[in-house]
Amino acid sequence: MSHVVRLRSLVASALLLGSAGAASTPTLTFPFKVQGTANAGASGQLIVRTLSPTMSISVLTLRGLTPNTAYVAHYHSLGTASSDPCASNGPISLVFPPFKSDAQGQGLALLRAVPARISGTAGAYVNVHTADDVAVIPLCASVLKAAAPTAVQPTTPQTTTTPPATHAASQQGVTVKIGDNTFMPTPLSVAAGTTVTWVNTGKVTHNVSSVDLPGIRSASLHPGESYSYTFTAPGIFTYYCSYHEGMSATITVTKR
Repeated sequence: MSHVVRLRSLVASALLLGSAGAASTPTLTFPFKVQGTANAGASGQLIVRTLSPTMSISVLTLRGLTPNTAYVAHYHSLGTASSDPCASNGPISLVFPPFKSDAQGQGLALLRAVPARISGTAGAYVNVHTADDVAVIPLCASVLKAAAPTAVQPTTPQTTTTPPATHAASQQGVTVKIGDNTFMPTPLSVAAGTTVTWVNTGKVTHNVSSVDLPGIRSASLHPGESYSYTFTAPGIFTYYCSYHEGMSATITVTKR
């Protein structure tokens, strides 16, 4: 049996379980829209069912993808860069397991997550990327709450001199330890010109990728292996491990 057929069976079982265990919770369906010219004929939908306050199931069913191609998909919290959720440049909040389209260009992915992590305070969106170039975003789906809160952003004191709870790094270099499902330290603040080295100190394979900075893309890192990248420009960048959902962190790069 192919991976897609097995996953279809798992999806059907999961949604059936949701119907039996959470009859009062509707199944929400969000259509994907094409982004740019990549996979212009692609389409699909995101199905979200909340089973309990601590568990939801999100299912991607996609068509018109490049056949036999690896893809990744991410939930992003709603950003503020645009009124269009898919262009709002929000941070990654959850990562779907990597998947591969079949010979007909169909793709399927399933993610179990805490419902609060999906919508945040205002909403979210899901981007689908080709695995070999996360800057290519063929499809996006907006996921907005039925009732938007009065205050989109929580009241948080802002400081411009010393960001709270960050770990500053010297310009010579800094090491980030990759544990199993965590990056340490995080959040991290470094000066432009700093080389960051990620070292896998866990027991399973991880990797390091970023949508904000496509240049950050490691190979699979087995325990004890490392990957380095030198940050040259200021900004706030999110990176993640594509193998493990929810495993992400941020680096703030300041001027020299």
